Amino acid sequence: MSSKIYDVIVVGAGLSGLQTAYNVQQAGLSCIVLEARNRVGGKTWSVPLANGKGTVDIGAAWTNDTNQSHIYALTQKFGIQLLQQNTDGNCIFQDKDGETHTFPYGTSPKFTEANVTDLERIRDMIHDLSVEYGSRTGSTEDYDQMSLEQFVIAKGGSQKTIEMIRIWSRVMLGVEATELSAQYFIEYNGKGGGLKTLRSDQKGGGQYLRFRKGTQSIALNLATLLRPKSVHLSQPVTSITDTPSLVTVTTSIGLTFKSKKIILSIPTPLYQDITFSPPLSGDKLTVTTSTTLGYYSKIILCYNSPWWTSLPSGLNCCGLVISYQTPACVLRDTSMAIDGQYSLTCFITGQPGVEWSKLPQHERRSQILSQVYRLFAATQQTTEQKDEVKELVYHPVEVFEQEWTKEEFSKGAPCPVMGPGVLSSVGSKLAEKVGNMFFVGTETSDVWAGYMEGAVRSGVRGAREVVESLGGGRSVAKL
Repeated sequence: MSSKIYDVIVVGAGLSGLQTAYNVQQAGLSCIVLEARNRVGGKTWSVPLANGKGTVDIGAAWTNDTNQSHIYALTQKFGIQLLQQNTDGNCIFQDKDGETHTFPYGTSPKFTEANVTDLERIRDMIHDLSVEYGSRTGSTEDYDQMSLEQFVIAKGGSQKTIEMIRIWSRVMLGVEATELSAQYFIEYNGKGGGLKTLRSDQKGGGQYLRFRKGTQSIALNLATLLRPKSVHLSQPVTSITDTPSLVTVTTSIGLTFKSKKIILSIPTPLYQDITFSPPLSGDKLTVTTSTTLGYYSKIILCYNSPWWTSLPSGLNCCGLVISYQTPACVLRDTSMAIDGQYSLTCFITGQPGVEWSKLPQHERRSQILSQVYRLFAATQQTTEQKDEVKELVYHPVEVFEQEWTKEEFSKGAPCPVMGPGVLSSVGSKLAEKVGNMFFVGTETSDVWAGYMEGAVRSGVRGAREVVESLGGGRSVAKL
């Protein structure tokens, strides 16, 4: 048991928690961080390849240098190198019946003209509504009582459009379009500048830049700025007792820490894993029990060369694949050519991911390899070319697999979401303090919620709130 009474305890050493702790300490207050895992970074996790050729991000992976200003400032502060996402070449689309075709990057799949027009109409409608929300100039019309899929149907979306929206819901949030509030989806996009911005790989887009040494480099660098022995790893918090003058925190190994204030920097649904005294109640309890985390997994296939950029037939693919088949709904090129690291990341999300997760590991990987082969072999003309693709696909030098839903201290990714009716009921209570407890995390951010940018911004906000509650301290440090 620690006899010291700290000014602030932060629970969670992800980006939001570390940014909070840094700003609190810069304000002259004492602060420690309790982290359940044996590492810092939360859902940023960068793993080196066994052959020494670079790293892969099995968690968050992208940023930009335009409107994600806090993350970009940190990359500049720490000298972190950023490289552009590869968009050179063709994309691949696979329909429900397995029919596969390529299409130029930046265009829509080769649906019929009517289906393309409808898809772009619905896309633009959601984008415009999200931009209006983001600029606070939108109408008072609210779509929180219907799911995202019901919204698309109500707006006359075709079956092809509905199927594409299902892919967006899965890959962006890990849930089905039937489980997600339409208004939540609109506002989620609005906080990042609109649907087109979040889906974009161009400058200012959600997938524009990647980290040469991995996104976890931000957390690792932030942790070094804290005072020595500030971060306590492998300390899952099991209980929090909040009295008017003191907060007492107990971890799973029986250690006890005391502070004047506490900041929770863990996903909202995970509050249920902590015993609170007094218990959470009212709207805060509803927020905790009504937000959910989607099923989200990555399998990263690493190769000796980026063979998809120069297929046997001569076709150049940029690595972007959209599939209506299972298990993977989207593939991306996540190579770092400068380090000789060449990889395809397969996103297995939503309900198809849940079903896939029930299989033993060897079968999960077998299904992924089989799907990747079918996707790229379908672009080839001859049996010899298809056989060559098979040889390439089935010989990765390394395979990484991360099921975030099975990770004890995440239980899903990328961030908590809200089903129909929740946002309008208690959405405003996400960041609301309770007693001496303050709450941060990417889902609480008004800007780029669900992203690293949102996490850091929430940390800045949480530090400001707790410092002010303690009488101000020194002025909170800027990035």
